[in-house]
Amino acid sequence: MSSGVVLGTSAALCWGVVDVAIALLARRAPFVTVAVVVQGASVVMLVALAVALNDVPELSVGQWVAVAALGPIGTAAYLAFYRALQLGPIAIVSPIASANGAVVVVLAVILLGDALSGTQALGAGVVVCCVVLAAVELGERVPADPVDVDGIRLALLATVLFGGYLFALAALAKPLGWLLPILLTRVTGLPLLAAVVARRRERPWRLLGPGALTTACAVGWLESAGFLLFNRGAEIGQAALTSAAAAAYPLVPIACGLLLLHERLRAYQAVGVAGVLAGMTLLAL
Repeated sequence: MSSGVVLGTSAALCWGVVDVAIALLARRAPFVTVAVVVQGASVVMLVALAVALNDVPELSVGQWVAVAALGPIGTAAYLAFYRALQLGPIAIVSPIASANGAVVVVLAVILLGDALSGTQALGAGVVVCCVVLAAVELGERVPADPVDVDGIRLALLATVLFGGYLFALAALAKPLGWLLPILLTRVTGLPLLAAVVARRRERPWRLLGPGALTTACAVGWLESAGFLLFNRGAEIGQAALTSAAAAAYPLVPIACGLLLLHERLRAYQAVGVAGVLAGMTLLAL
């Protein structure tokens, strides 16, 4: 099995759990508060890891410009996604946002020259398409409510922003390694989040409480672990394969919806879930 597939699948498990946790947290406190705690915990973890590994930044001017530009893009993507999870059903919002894998795959093949075998290309296409198919509508929860519609629109916006963000991270992973790109983009984006929280006069420690605050920090660490796995896959394997495998992460929120919320998949959504598993098998060949 390709290293890119293994690492991408591991990242998918991390991100799937993260989506469920964030959706629950964002319904207890303002989504910006949740975002700043999660991102802050992530930065602390990444800085500690960089110090432990003695991974000192040595970037060209162009790379510093790219990192500085990615910070706000990543921040905008997270704010759109967290708000979408707060407004819309997680079983719909999370898989829609995961379609960013299609953006990354196309850009990786066109701009990075990643070469896929026919079987792997088929698998990548099946994964991305079937993830979207599985997300169209869950059970009786039709997104007709204006709040749900707003959540889905924000999820689509997050898809585009995350697609460009993840592709840039994958491209930077080649010259800079698997840690520095995600660390530096988080560091440049965190002040923007902090400024938004300060402007809204929110106090995370009061709004979340000790238990939720601890959970939010753990979510930040788990999310960072997912990105590090993703970047490592892009560094030693292929960005397209890693991205397609990681795009399967909505299976976790969908499973939580089925088991915890007692939602039912319609026939075409069951086909989508089965298709994702089939596509993962093709990627591994």
